[in-house]
Amino acid sequence: MRREVVMKLFFLSSGYATVPKGLFVRGEHWKKVRFPILSILIERKGDLVLFDTGLGERINEEMRPLKYRHNWLFNKLIMKIDFDPDVDPVVKQIKALGYDTMSVKHVIISHLHWDHAGGMLDFPHAEFIVSRKEFETATAEKSHKRAYIREQFGRDGVLTIKQITTIPGKGFLTFLDSFDVFGDGSFVLVDLPGHTEGLMGLILTMPSGRRFLFGGDSFYFPENLEKLAPKSRLMKTLVHEKDEADRTIAALYKLAAMEPSIEMVCSHDHRIPGRYNLAPYYYE
Repeated sequence: MRREVVMKLFFLSSGYATVPKGLFVRGEHWKKVRFPILSILIERKGDLVLFDTGLGERINEEMRPLKYRHNWLFNKLIMKIDFDPDVDPVVKQIKALGYDTMSVKHVIISHLHWDHAGGMLDFPHAEFIVSRKEFETATAEKSHKRAYIREQFGRDGVLTIKQITTIPGKGFLTFLDSFDVFGDGSFVLVDLPGHTEGLMGLILTMPSGRRFLFGGDSFYFPENLEKLAPKSRLMKTLVHEKDEADRTIAALYKLAAMEPSIEMVCSHDHRIPGRYNLAPYYYE
């Protein structure tokens, strides 16, 4: 008898960036490393849940207001974004997998920086889940100076976010705040402040018992957690809340020790593809 698959997990990348590793891990070499801009797609009970939208179909138009995008020094020393025309936005990748994009019922946004929220307008029918603190920060005056592009999640004052959730002060594992999306413990959001005030991660428990933590930009390399290695001093100047970022790393480090079976994945894990295969391959 053919076994019914009740949950599928896909890794999608809508672009790549090239960065010096030493920028994100203090004391490491400054050789360039290429990492993906990840989104996570989960099929659950016939519907789809998306964690981060990556770069959307309008990314080149939307990036124009960000001055550092055109700054030679930024591109040379800090980060070069590869807008590869051969890499489709997430909405097209979902269609290529044979899904109807209307099946994307929930979109969880770790934080509203342009490389995570870039495809929100591609899913206008979905229910969006983002922390209220993050939304307030992203829509504040001059938020574009902090890597937010407000046009990605609302135009002419009409928001495409249909639900804004806060994370109640309910502890989960090593985290002070959490939110159980479906009430069954399979999708638990945890507060990971620091990189931005309202960043949150997803702890996913598969029916097989396999568990993942998708941490957004709370960390960038395994060394951030394995060795408690902080970002470089230069990179820490770009972090919204430095003390909170350090506390978040400490909580993740503690979680890794307490629950070593949880697979921790950040949004720019340079080991992908490799550690995990990109779609159409999926995990159960």
